[in-house]
Amino acid sequence: MMTVPAWLNTVVEAIFLVSVAYAGLVALVILAMLVLALIEGRYRSQQQRFEDHAGVARSRFTPTVSILVAAFNEEAGVLAVVASLLRQNYPEFEVILVDDGSTDNTLGVLRQHYELEPYDITDRRLPPQYDGMQCYSSRIDPRLLVVHKNNGGKASAINCALGLARHRYVCCVDGDTVYVRDALLKAMALVVKDPAVVVGVTSLYSISHIPGVASGSAAEEEPEHGPFALERNLLGRLQHLDLMRSFIIYRLAWSKLGAMLCVPGAFAVWRRDVVIEAGGFSSNFTCEDIEMTFRIHEKFLREGRPYQILSLHEMVAQTEGPDNARALVRQRARWQRVTLETVWHYRGMFLKPRYGIVGMLGVPYYVIFEALAPLMQTLSFLALALLIVFGQVDWPLYALFLGTVIFANAIPTTMAILLYDQAYRRYSLRELGMLLLLGPMDLLLYRPILVYAGLRGSWQFLRGDKGWDKFVRNAR
Repeated sequence: MMTVPAWLNTVVEAIFLVSVAYAGLVALVILAMLVLALIEGRYRSQQQRFEDHAGVARSRFTPTVSILVAAFNEEAGVLAVVASLLRQNYPEFEVILVDDGSTDNTLGVLRQHYELEPYDITDRRLPPQYDGMQCYSSRIDPRLLVVHKNNGGKASAINCALGLARHRYVCCVDGDTVYVRDALLKAMALVVKDPAVVVGVTSLYSISHIPGVASGSAAEEEPEHGPFALERNLLGRLQHLDLMRSFIIYRLAWSKLGAMLCVPGAFAVWRRDVVIEAGGFSSNFTCEDIEMTFRIHEKFLREGRPYQILSLHEMVAQTEGPDNARALVRQRARWQRVTLETVWHYRGMFLKPRYGIVGMLGVPYYVIFEALAPLMQTLSFLALALLIVFGQVDWPLYALFLGTVIFANAIPTTMAILLYDQAYRRYSLRELGMLLLLGPMDLLLYRPILVYAGLRGSWQFLRGDKGWDKFVRNAR
């Protein structure tokens, strides 16, 4: 056993105590989130069960929606995405797809499949940066409008579609995500109940190596297993569990508290006038979704206006997820970067009573458990490494501690799976067993990748990187 210098022993002890305190705080927060998610999940499940979706789908008084799609180099899957959107079981909607300067044949496959022809939009006023864009309507489906413009990033593409939108509500979606027929209907059912107050809605989506059908005439058909099929790829399944945990536990809990701070870009229903009043989506951030959610919370709370931003745990879509660790790191580093950008920009809300639960709980949660999480997790690994080097580890005690942490880490995942299964019964017993077994493995197989991605994203934030750093689409 090596002799440990007194100063180093003090440092290691301090790091260890901070790590234990942080882990204890995490455990308390998770327990609170589980209780809230259980209450909100049961309420939303009962609400959906007795909802008159057929009446909403038939009524001519149901609010109309513009579906806004940002696409960049989505040639491989864009037909499946557009087909799933045009299939929506909803009374009146339009689909506006903006091809944001793709360098592949995204526009070509759309032009051929939907028989696009030039469309005059001179009656709709857009900012000067959109001069020279080309617009096309479809001879096959008049609800589809396709725009091709110079590359400007996702926020620019969504803002372009927002300027062309004709309806009161907008549903912002991704160009790599395939949607179920009732996706829009399920979300708008919440809006219909209180359109004056509900300004934003999102819902759960799953991960797939190749969402829907990649191309060809089969793109007009429903995906064989919908968004509920489990990925064969282990990394895909771990991402799927991560999303289930995020939506079913954390977003449901924050919805219950009225402080849900991230409406993800893959499925985001907003009241159009609210987004326009807020100034549209910002290109000053790495991603547009979390910042817009923070901005609307800040604006409505500062002005003392009633509002709700809600999340469902119904699975409404299937999005393409990275199929290798390198691509996953690039994606999650971007997510960490925009989280840091957003909490720094809205630091004025931190622990400010005027912002209610959002300021007193929501923003502090994002600072402590999202922004600082990679640093705290790295410190705990560092403390362990130093203890091992100097032979200070009580291995039987550490094994007991590690087993406890693995078990505790699996609890949110297990609860998410059980809550979803209780509500929808979409997985077989075999599939449920496989998902439940992956829960304890998350800490050892998946979490280290996320920690590294978080550190990389934090470093990129400090350097001022703003690039999208899009992962290469999976091979079809």
